[in-house]
Amino acid sequence: MKALVVGGTGPTGPYIIEGLQKRGYELTLYHRGVHEPDDLPEVDHHLHGDPFDLEILQKDFSNSKFDLVISMYGRLRHIASVLSGKTERFVGIGGSAAYVNPSHADNPILAQSLPLPMDHPTYEERDVNPFGFAVANSERRLMEMHQRGEFQASLIRYPTLYGPRTPRQWLWPIIRRYLEGRKRIIVPGDGSIVFPTGYSENIAEIVLLVSDKLEAAGKIFNAVDSRTHTIKNFIELIGKILDHEWDIIGISHPIAYRLSKGYVPEKSKMLDDTPLKTVLGYKDVVSVEEGVKRTIEWILDNTDSFDQSIESLLGNPYEYEVEDLVAKASINFDAEMAPLLDRVQDQKVIQEFRGGQY
Repeated sequence: MKALVVGGTGPTGPYIIEGLQKRGYELTLYHRGVHEPDDLPEVDHHLHGDPFDLEILQKDFSNSKFDLVISMYGRLRHIASVLSGKTERFVGIGGSAAYVNPSHADNPILAQSLPLPMDHPTYEERDVNPFGFAVANSERRLMEMHQRGEFQASLIRYPTLYGPRTPRQWLWPIIRRYLEGRKRIIVPGDGSIVFPTGYSENIAEIVLLVSDKLEAAGKIFNAVDSRTHTIKNFIELIGKILDHEWDIIGISHPIAYRLSKGYVPEKSKMLDDTPLKTVLGYKDVVSVEEGVKRTIEWILDNTDSFDQSIESLLGNPYEYEVEDLVAKASINFDAEMAPLLDRVQDQKVIQEFRGGQY
C-alpha cells in the first residue's frame, strides 16, 4: 500500500506518519522543506515542492499512484484536483472557519446554539468572509469530487491545537506570564468561555481512524478532544502543573477581550463531534490534562528556540500596566457594589426546582 502525506511536519504530522508506517504503508512525504523537525520519522520518499502551486503539483505528481492521500497543507482544491484519478482514498484537512459566523447568519440567535450542528451553514459568498468562503469552497469541491466517484473522500475540520511543535500555541501567552513572574491574569466575564481544542496526538488519531474506515468516506468530521475545560479551568490547571498560584480576575467589559486576545476567543464555541463516536468509535488517546502537561513541558524545554513570530499571530498585547489598572477598577467596583448587594434580600425558596416537574 502506498500513501502520500502532503505537509506532515506540524504538530500532528509525525504521529500520522508513525501511524501509517505501523499500518504497513510505503510512505511519501511532500512539503516545502521549510520545517524539518528533529523528531520527524524517516519515510520511504521525502520530497520537497510547493503544495500551493498548481503547476508544480501537476509536474511533481503527473505519473503518481497512491492508495491513500492525506492533504494537510497547501491549497486543498489544487491538491485534490491533481490527485484525482491517482488515489482511491483522499483525506483532506480543513477547519471550522468554513462555518458561517453568527453575525453573518440569517438567524443569529439560532446560529449561536451550542454545539454547532454538523449541518450548520457554511460560507457561500466570498464578499461576506473571503477566508471562510475559501475554506468552505474547498470543502464543497472535495465532496463534489467524491460524489462524482473521482476518489473516496473525507474531510476533517481541525480545532485550535495544542501540543509539541504547534506554531500557534494558544497556551503560550499564559506560560509567558508565568515566566515573567505575573500572578494576575484577566479573563472575560467569569472565565466560562469554551472553544474547540485538540491535543495533537488525539487529532492525529482521528485522521488515522478516518483513513482506516471505509464508512468514513463521504463524511465530514469536527476533530476535537472528547472533553474540554472553560478558559478559567485551563488557567487553574496550568497553575497546578507549574505550582503557580494565579490571581484570576474576571472582567465584564470589552477591554477584557483585548487584554486576553492571545488565549481567549470573544465568544464560546462548541462543535458537534457525534460522528467521531458513531462512525469512528473515537476515544482520546491522551487526556486533556496530560496533554496540557506535555505541552507546558515542551514549551519550557524549547523557550530559547521557540518561534516567537507566533506573537503576531496570537495578537496578545501584554499590556500589564493596563491589566493592573483594570483589575484595580474591578476591585473598586466590587467594593461599591457590596452595600447594594446587602440591600437585596434573598427570596426564600419555596420548593427546589426540578426541571419543571413538581
